[in-house]
Amino acid sequence: MARCRITDAAEKVLDAAAQLFGTQRFHEVRMEDVAVEAGVGKGTLYRYFKDKDELFLALVDRASEQFTGRCLEAAAQATGARARLVAVAQAIISFFDEQPHILELIQRAELQRGLAPGVVWQTARNQLFRLVLDLFNEGKARGEFAVRDPEMAMMLLLGGLRTVIRFGPRPRPEGLSERAVDALVQGGNLG
Repeated sequence: MARCRITDAAEKVLDAAAQLFGTQRFHEVRMEDVAVEAGVGKGTLYRYFKDKDELFLALVDRASEQFTGRCLEAAAQATGARARLVAVAQAIISFFDEQPHILELIQRAELQRGLAPGVVWQTARNQLFRLVLDLFNEGKARGEFAVRDPEMAMMLLLGGLRTVIRFGPRPRPEGLSERAVDALVQGGNLG
């Protein structure tokens, strides 16, 4: 997908679309409703997005960039591999708790486009996989912890976080991110 030129008006449209997609099913959201919610005319809406699919993919693309930025920033602000893993886990949980509709949008984008390299969220997923694998390797190199199978541990951590996001209790228990990370790097020593 060609990334649209993001202006203040386009951001307003994306914010409105996020609000509507977060409360309604994809097929229920009409472009007219997005225009009204954004406070723009339909002409302005169509200047930036030719149809609902393009608007939808731009919304997922924006979320992908926000998500990646938040995870990288969280990792950069912590010291030590374990602390960085915990910070990334917390960033993941917080991101999806703040924007619960994004998980549904990602799933829809994947169903529409498959898991091909060009799928909007795939870039964010690949960057997250690399970040977590790098942190597992850093933990081993620093002697903080070692996992025998970093790829499996990464999948279990991220899959576990997704389960927590979708089905975990709210409000989130204190220390949830630490527990998730420690279950892999200390608990069952899956790696």
